[in-house]
Amino acid sequence: MEKRKWTREEIEEYRKVKGAFFYYNKEDSNFLVPKAYGFGLTINWANPISWAFVLIIIGIIIYRRFF
Repeated sequence: MEKRKWTREEIEEYRKVKGAFFYYNKEDSNFLVPKAYGFGLTINWANPISWAFVLIIIGIIIYRRFF
């Protein structure tokens, strides 16, 4: 199955069915998705870019703390 960018409506429907606190959808290639509640964006934890992004942020924090 090929990944594709899901629409806002598809993301909302996925959240209704799955009811997940974190957005983790392997079929969706979006990196940023709308939050379930309120305004803003959150990340798709199934996207490998998300994990790289988090590791880079943590690396910057550690580097600035100790060097």
